[in-house]
Amino acid sequence: MKKIFLLLLIGFGFVGCQQNTLTHQEKSNGYQLLFDGKSSDGWRGAYQSQFPSHGWVIKKQQLLGELSEGKESGDGGDIITLKKYKNFDLQFDWKLGKLGNSGVKYFVEELPKKPLTSSSLIGYEYQLIDDPDFIYNEKHLPEDHKTGALYNIIPPNKADVRVGRWHRSRILVKNDHIEHYLDGKLIVSVDRQSAEFKKGFQQSKFKEISGYDKRKEGYILLQDHGHNVAFRNIKLKELD
Repeated sequence: MKKIFLLLLIGFGFVGCQQNTLTHQEKSNGYQLLFDGKSSDGWRGAYQSQFPSHGWVIKKQQLLGELSEGKESGDGGDIITLKKYKNFDLQFDWKLGKLGNSGVKYFVEELPKKPLTSSSLIGYEYQLIDDPDFIYNEKHLPEDHKTGALYNIIPPNKADVRVGRWHRSRILVKNDHIEHYLDGKLIVSVDRQSAEFKKGFQQSKFKEISGYDKRKEGYILLQDHGHNVAFRNIKLKELD
């Protein structure tokens, strides 16, 4: 049993491989690193031309949000990619502590002018959160707020996630089709033209945002939600 578990860990890239690198096969398949483990190249702060001066740091080949304000964009702020993406296969490892809350967003748009009140940029979100322990509006999390959800629209098909350990996630976007994976398992699969998506969108807080349900491209974003979070092995393949 231990041998099988070790093989599974190796398969997910957690054991026996160098972090923040591409295999020969990944390079041949068109993947690119979005984080090299050493620098902030390829990222900038939201509404900034440079990487944030505090809040986000690089240590031990990890991109760390050392965040403590406990609210959206209240510390170092969100960080976003330098370019926008449309159809893509995005993979990343992440780790949260107890009561942690963060997220990876896509189809993110920057407004022409930064709002006076600090808040996270709007986009589609792969939720990252302490499923069993986090309290939202004095209640345990609704399903569409749990890890792996297409946040506030489509709940994930999975058990609660244990934090304090590394997990591997994947977001696959091909036109209107969206898939979320967690540790190799498909947990969200939805088409934006489907009744399922339209129902989820209409009951979400995003329904009043013009064009939100039809966005075609945008930045990739790592969220500052005032809780410590770690990322590594962030890689992306653009799809035709």
